[in-house]
Amino acid sequence: MKKIFKYALMAIAAICVSGSMVSCDDDDDNGPSNEIDKTQQAVISNYVNEIVVPTYKSLADHAIALAEDCEDLSTQAKVDKACADWVEARKYWERSEAFLFGAAADYNIDPHIDSWPLDLSQLAEVLAAGNIESRIDAGTAGYGLLGFHAIEYVLFLEGSKGDASKRNQPVENITKAMAEFAEAVAEDMRDQCVLLEAAWAGTDRVTAAKRAILEDAELDPSFNYGELLINAGLSGNTKYKTQAAAFEEIIVGASDIANEVGNTKISDPMNSHQWSDVESPHSWNSVTDFVDNIVSVRNAYLGTLDGSRSGFSVSSYVATKNSNIDNNVQTRIAAAIAALEALPRPFRNYIYVDTDAASKAKIQAAVDACNELVDALDAAQEVVND
Repeated sequence: MKKIFKYALMAIAAICVSGSMVSCDDDDDNGPSNEIDKTQQAVISNYVNEIVVPTYKSLADHAIALAEDCEDLSTQAKVDKACADWVEARKYWERSEAFLFGAAADYNIDPHIDSWPLDLSQLAEVLAAGNIESRIDAGTAGYGLLGFHAIEYVLFLEGSKGDASKRNQPVENITKAMAEFAEAVAEDMRDQCVLLEAAWAGTDRVTAAKRAILEDAELDPSFNYGELLINAGLSGNTKYKTQAAAFEEIIVGASDIANEVGNTKISDPMNSHQWSDVESPHSWNSVTDFVDNIVSVRNAYLGTLDGSRSGFSVSSYVATKNSNIDNNVQTRIAAAIAALEALPRPFRNYIYVDTDAASKAKIQAAVDACNELVDALDAAQEVVND
């Protein structure tokens, strides 16, 4: 099946950023020059090449595997494999959310593949009509019918109680309409994930198979986001006129997702007491989502994917300006991950008024830890701006 999903924002982005050093962002009156700090450039280069690009590569690889799985959901073994690949793809998406700026924002990829809750009424109509593919091709499939959570709805068993080891959907529950829906949505999501990798790495640095996917979907990144960020401050770069602007983008991206975890992903369903407000409710992957979001903050800040600290990281740069602030960010990252790991699971079962006091205390502690991390990152941003 060929997917051609066009949207006006991509055309706007192409106009705004046509060429590797052009943008619509002219907020900074200080023009760029060829006088840049090579150490700062090395930090930004490490961020792009050791964090962003590898994360998006892994996401694209697992999204491709998931799309292949969803071509045939005829046995329980095949459903189970699709569930496992959904979880793997999900991990790398959540670990990319500290850098939702750039392609994910400009091309609307974030809402395209990660909107929730699902539009259940529209979903019922689409399953009855069997027209999701034509909607995707025409660009009329709303985000509430696409992406991770639409596929999750098909692959994982509905129900708030039960054995987590048996949460995969029984194959006999998957109708022909559901299978066709999952296949079309997974292929569309695959295309978006490959676009993310190509947009940050450069189309010439992805595999021939991935280039073929983009060509078939008629998706072509307008320019190289990684190159643009690395070349912050160079003449002609009106998106990042200074290296400080690039550092601000990186740190604010991390702060934004830490804030979202505590004050949206956790707090919203606690306030509404609606399980549909929980992210990844069918797969019971919510807590893992939350943890992986803060892992994305850790990776972005420390400059590695394994929790160690790179000598060319935002952390090392902040430390040269104020080691106490850097140490506090590292401490708050670890504390937030620990508090989130301690959340009761599945999270969707603990959002109600009658949730026990001990569980509520753990949930509040996780929210507080996320907010303390936001404060620490904001302090780091102030140091960078000084």
